[in-house]
Amino acid sequence: MQHDRTRQAIALALTTLATATVLGGCVYRRETAVPSASPTTVVVTPPAASRVVTYPEGRYELRGDGSTTSPYFWVWMPTGATAPNPPPLPRVR
Repeated sequence: MQHDRTRQAIALALTTLATATVLGGCVYRRETAVPSASPTTVVVTPPAASRVVTYPEGRYELRGDGSTTSPYFWVWMPTGATAPNPPPLPRVR
């Protein structure tokens, strides 16, 4: 009978220790520093000449004069590419 109580006490202690270990892993965590991404450089022209917005990967060019016959539109120009021809104007009836 004494031997059974000792066995039960050991089983209870091991069960408690295992439970504390499993639950303790859920509570504690290790904080690690995550390096921040390097900022992207953007070069913007002054507002008076803001028809081109330049990025390291390319640039946006504002085309057209804002009239009904030639509305404004932006064209993406990848770095190293040549300018495409403007799209044809829609027919007015």
